[in-house]
Amino acid sequence: MRAIPGLMALAAITLAIASAIHFGAGVAGIHDPFPGAAIPEAVLSVVMAIGTLGALAPPRAPWWLPLAATLVTLLGTLFGISVTIRGGRAGDIAYHLSLLAVLLLALLLMVPRLRRAA
Repeated sequence: MRAIPGLMALAAITLAIASAIHFGAGVAGIHDPFPGAAIPEAVLSVVMAIGTLGALAPPRAPWWLPLAATLVTLLGTLFGISVTIRGGRAGDIAYHLSLLAVLLLALLLMVPRLRRAA
Protein backbone atom coordinates (compact mmCIF):
# COMPACT_ATOMS: atom_id res chain seq x y z
CA MET A 1 0.00 0.00 0.00
CA ARG A 2 1.61 3.19 -1.16
CA ALA A 3 -0.92 5.40 0.61
CA ILE A 4 0.50 4.66 4.05
CA PRO A 5 4.08 5.82 3.41
CA GLY A 6 2.66 8.74 1.41
CA LEU A 7 0.53 9.90 4.33
CA MET A 8 3.43 9.38 6.72
CA ALA A 9 5.78 11.37 4.48
CA LEU A 10 3.18 14.15 4.22
CA ALA A 11 3.02 14.31 8.01
CA ALA A 12 6.83 14.36 8.28
CA ILE A 13 7.15 17.16 5.73
CA THR A 14 4.43 19.34 7.24
CA LEU A 15 5.90 18.86 10.71
CA ALA A 16 9.31 19.94 9.40
CA ILE A 17 7.77 23.05 7.83
CA ALA A 18 5.80 23.83 10.99
CA SER A 19 8.98 23.45 13.04
CA ALA A 20 10.84 25.84 10.74
CA ILE A 21 8.01 28.37 11.04
CA HIS A 22 8.06 28.08 14.84
CA PHE A 23 11.83 28.60 14.80
CA GLY A 24 11.07 31.90 13.07
CA ALA A 25 11.77 31.04 9.45
CA GLY A 26 9.55 32.96 7.07
CA VAL A 27 8.08 30.09 5.05
CA ALA A 28 5.71 31.08 2.24
CA GLY A 29 5.16 34.46 3.86
CA ILE A 30 4.06 32.90 7.16
CA HIS A 31 5.80 34.16 10.26
CA ASP A 32 4.63 32.52 13.45
CA PRO A 33 7.44 32.28 15.95
CA PHE A 34 6.38 29.97 18.75
CA PRO A 35 9.63 28.46 19.95
CA GLY A 36 7.90 26.10 22.35
CA ALA A 37 6.65 23.98 19.44
CA ALA A 38 9.75 24.12 17.25
CA ILE A 39 11.74 21.28 18.81
CA PRO A 40 8.82 18.88 19.44
CA GLU A 41 7.62 19.28 15.86
CA ALA A 42 11.17 18.74 14.57
CA VAL A 43 11.48 15.56 16.63
CA LEU A 44 8.10 14.29 15.43
CA SER A 45 9.12 15.06 11.85
CA VAL A 46 12.20 12.84 12.25
CA VAL A 47 10.12 10.12 13.94
CA MET A 48 7.67 10.14 11.03
CA ALA A 49 10.49 10.14 8.47
CA ILE A 50 12.00 7.04 10.10
CA GLY A 51 8.55 5.44 10.27
CA THR A 52 8.05 6.22 6.58
CA LEU A 53 11.25 4.34 5.75
CA GLY A 54 9.88 1.39 7.72
CA ALA A 55 6.64 1.56 5.76
CA LEU A 56 8.61 1.48 2.51
CA ALA A 57 10.37 -1.75 3.54
CA PRO A 58 9.52 -5.01 1.75
CA PRO A 59 5.97 -6.31 2.31
CA ARG A 60 7.07 -9.00 4.74
CA ALA A 61 8.99 -6.56 6.95
CA PRO A 62 7.55 -6.00 10.44
CA TRP A 63 5.19 -3.06 10.75
CA TRP A 64 5.96 -2.12 14.33
CA LEU A 65 8.17 0.81 13.26
CA PRO A 66 5.58 2.65 11.11
CA LEU A 67 2.89 1.87 13.69
CA ALA A 68 4.98 3.14 16.60
CA ALA A 69 6.02 6.27 14.70
CA THR A 70 2.42 7.07 13.81
CA LEU A 71 1.17 6.47 17.35
CA VAL A 72 3.90 8.64 18.90
CA THR A 73 3.16 11.42 16.42
CA LEU A 74 -0.56 11.04 17.07
CA LEU A 75 0.00 11.53 20.80
CA GLY A 76 2.19 14.57 20.14
CA THR A 77 -0.45 15.99 17.82
CA LEU A 78 -3.17 15.53 20.43
CA PHE A 79 -1.00 17.42 22.90
CA GLY A 80 -0.43 20.12 20.27
CA ILE A 81 -4.18 20.42 19.75
CA SER A 82 -4.70 20.84 23.50
CA VAL A 83 -2.18 23.69 23.55
CA THR A 84 -3.41 25.43 20.40
CA ILE A 85 -7.06 25.28 21.44
CA ARG A 86 -6.19 27.18 24.60
CA GLY A 87 -4.36 29.77 22.48
CA GLY A 88 -7.29 30.05 20.12
CA ARG A 89 -5.25 30.56 16.92
CA ALA A 90 -7.40 29.28 14.08
CA GLY A 91 -4.52 28.45 11.72
CA ASP A 92 -2.69 26.37 14.33
CA ILE A 93 -5.87 24.56 15.31
CA ALA A 94 -6.70 23.81 11.66
CA TYR A 95 -3.17 22.50 11.04
CA HIS A 96 -3.25 20.18 14.05
CA LEU A 97 -6.72 18.89 13.16
CA SER A 98 -5.61 18.25 9.57
CA LEU A 99 -2.50 16.44 10.78
CA LEU A 100 -4.65 14.41 13.14
CA ALA A 101 -6.86 13.36 10.21
CA VAL A 102 -3.81 12.30 8.16
CA LEU A 103 -2.42 10.25 11.05
CA LEU A 104 -5.76 8.58 11.78
CA LEU A 105 -6.18 7.69 8.11
CA ALA A 106 -2.68 6.17 8.04
CA LEU A 107 -3.51 4.11 11.13
CA LEU A 108 -6.81 3.01 9.63
CA LEU A 109 -5.02 1.85 6.50
CA MET A 110 -2.48 -0.06 8.61
CA VAL A 111 -5.12 -2.20 10.33
CA PRO A 112 -5.53 -4.83 7.56
CA ARG A 113 -1.78 -5.11 7.18
CA LEU A 114 -1.31 -5.54 10.93
CA ARG A 115 -4.05 -8.20 11.02
CA ARG A 116 -2.34 -10.17 8.27
CA ALA A 117 0.96 -9.96 10.12
CA ALA A 118 -0.57 -11.21 13.37
